[in-house]
Amino acid sequence: MLHFVRTRHGEDVVAQVLASAAIPHSLLDQPDARLTRQQYAALYRTVAATLDDEMLGLWSRPIRTGTLKYLMLSLLDAPTVLVAQNRFVRFWNLLLDDYRLQISTRNNLVRLALVPRTAGTPVAPLGHELMMKLAHGIASWLLGREIGLHRVEFGFARTRHAEDYAFLYPGEVHCDADQTSIYFAYADCTEPFRREKHELWAFLKRAPEDWTFTAMHRASISARTREYLEQNLARPVTIQELAQALHVSVRTLNRRFAEEGTHFQAVKDGLRRDIAVHRLASSNTGMAALAFDLGFSDATGFCRAFRHWTGSSPSDYRKGTRQGE
Repeated sequence: MLHFVRTRHGEDVVAQVLASAAIPHSLLDQPDARLTRQQYAALYRTVAATLDDEMLGLWSRPIRTGTLKYLMLSLLDAPTVLVAQNRFVRFWNLLLDDYRLQISTRNNLVRLALVPRTAGTPVAPLGHELMMKLAHGIASWLLGREIGLHRVEFGFARTRHAEDYAFLYPGEVHCDADQTSIYFAYADCTEPFRREKHELWAFLKRAPEDWTFTAMHRASISARTREYLEQNLARPVTIQELAQALHVSVRTLNRRFAEEGTHFQAVKDGLRRDIAVHRLASSNTGMAALAFDLGFSDATGFCRAFRHWTGSSPSDYRKGTRQGE
């Protein structure tokens, strides 16, 4: 997100952008550091405003401020989601020079694909991720509910953050595909919808939150695990207990974790890490109390775990966030 800010405006502006989103500059040196949803949304809006590009400089042509507004206005009077998706495709194909969107229907599925206009077109993974998320987020907003996905395919190798796809795309996600594409159920796409302009203004004001963070995908075993663990956060939960709560065997549970590229302890640590990051950035909760809330026996164990998860101590993370405000 910061790459084009850095190349076009330099490090001083990068520091200003981070500060405006209350993000410690030190996090740039920590590949596994985490942001809260609020920090992410604030960073996105600030980068977009700095570049005058709502797609953060990720495409060969800048997507000027106001583009999303006019895209959404063109969709409001569509009779069904499928008609809105066809307009979505035509809209983007007027703007993108390096890729074109393609829509097709087959076997009760609607597929939106990003097709390079010329062979060897560079791939910006974040750009592809955002376009697929935007297509899904807008369709879900139009219907007023999260639409399940049959499948998402990315035309690039698996990323460091691939485990987070389970919380962004409600369906199977695969990398190393020939093209980046997203598959909707045809039945969802033929549903009518009704949205008013006053609802759109609220959607645009909160952007990118409403189209990025739709409801958690409950079919994902990682998401269901996080939901159960969050309800029982302050006590130790074993994989055996989790399997019983989800009505599957431990063997089946481990197999499904493996299919999503993760395992039980990684999901548990990811939840505690994300809650800790949020609490450190948004509250003054003491380390001992936070450790207890996250199921640690003492603050020392929590501090050791947090440093392992993020490369930073909890106190340094909180101090950096406060300095960024």
